[in-house]
Amino acid sequence: MFKRRLRLPSPALVISMVALSLVLGGTAVAATATHGDKKADTKLIKKLAPTLSVKHAKTANSATNATHATSADSATNATNATNATNATNATNATNATNATHATSATSASAATSPGVLGSGQTETGIVHAIAPQGGGAGFVGAAISFTFPLAAAPATHYITSGTTAQCPGSVANPTATSGNLCVYQNAVVGGGGAVDFEFVTKFGAGIYLPTPAGTSYSLFEGSWAVTG
Repeated sequence: MFKRRLRLPSPALVISMVALSLVLGGTAVAATATHGDKKADTKLIKKLAPTLSVKHAKTANSATNATHATSADSATNATNATNATNATNATNATNATNATHATSATSASAATSPGVLGSGQTETGIVHAIAPQGGGAGFVGAAISFTFPLAAAPATHYITSGTTAQCPGSVANPTATSGNLCVYQNAVVGGGGAVDFEFVTKFGAGIYLPTPAGTSYSLFEGSWAVTG
């Protein structure tokens, strides 16, 4: 009877087993290994930083573009930031402390008044004048001052009733088309003629009512609108 002899593994089999062990062990090592070149990472981040933008950060202290940041202290453009302290442009910021342009800011602590009323923008107000009448005929007048000056003196219109192409509003809702000042009459008492304007400038206008002799007092009142 022959005895079965145990054969030694061939060199190829040994090499294959060693290679398999290295592959399996390397996978475990790779899964737990960390990148050690932190200086290279920092250098890459600094290089790319000027081209980055922040869209949804909670705090963007010096971001070039902070689209939806909760706080944008020095952002050049803060479109919807809740707080834009020194943003150059804060379109819909809730608080724009020193924004150069704050289109819809709820609170603009240090907003500068515009040099002139913007084209298509409207200011409104009221005019009221009353005076006792003396022995002879005279005048009673008032001044209309614009909060923001216009680029040029407007055309003037006094509306006793109805509307016109330049003045499509009313006493309750005064409006004016671009380049026009519209005064809507609410009441006239003791008038001796038509209400008229004088000294019309880009800053405002004078308005007066001729008064007849013999009346106890004269009055006129209304609302106005002017559009740049």
